[in-house]
Amino acid sequence: MKIVDLGKVIYVNINDILEDYMLLAKNGEDYLLLCTHDPVYTIGCEKYHCNLPIIQTDRGGSITYFDEGTLMLYFACKVFNPAKFYAKALQAVERFFSNFPLQIYYDKKRPGFYIKNRKIASLGFRYKNGISKHGVSLHISPNLENFNKIAPCGLEGIVATSLQNEGIELSIDKAKELAIKAVENVFEA
Repeated sequence: MKIVDLGKVIYVNINDILEDYMLLAKNGEDYLLLCTHDPVYTIGCEKYHCNLPIIQTDRGGSITYFDEGTLMLYFACKVFNPAKFYAKALQAVERFFSNFPLQIYYDKKRPGFYIKNRKIASLGFRYKNGISKHGVSLHISPNLENFNKIAPCGLEGIVATSLQNEGIELSIDKAKELAIKAVENVFEA
């Protein structure tokens, strides 16, 4: 899997970037794209109503928030079995969080990673012509005030949290390093 650090990407540009890498993946290697975004609310295929400016996407899931403190892991990979691919993505996120002394768990009923009722990571994928699109958002140090203006992923009673909010100080660069290692360990095993 090739690793591409995109730096900070304006969210409205990410779809074209993902489509380009999906074409490359279809014709060759798989890609993991890492980036952050300027503050933005996005919504997947599920409906959600609020009075905030929202960008519609074609990923799974409902409304969420990204900013410079959210590490995005976008996957452009050949996928022969979406369930197995999703399971590997979950394993990679679990491996990433195993670096920290926190009790983080995956909730199948409310897809995402949590500390009690506080969501710390989200997953939203789409599979198009056998290639994955979109991926994982890891809450490193996002603006939780903006995040909690919404019901994260449309889930009432859930609030967002971050590693920073849970007492873990981690730079985005160090988070990228740990995320790359976790993904490589799982996907190249």
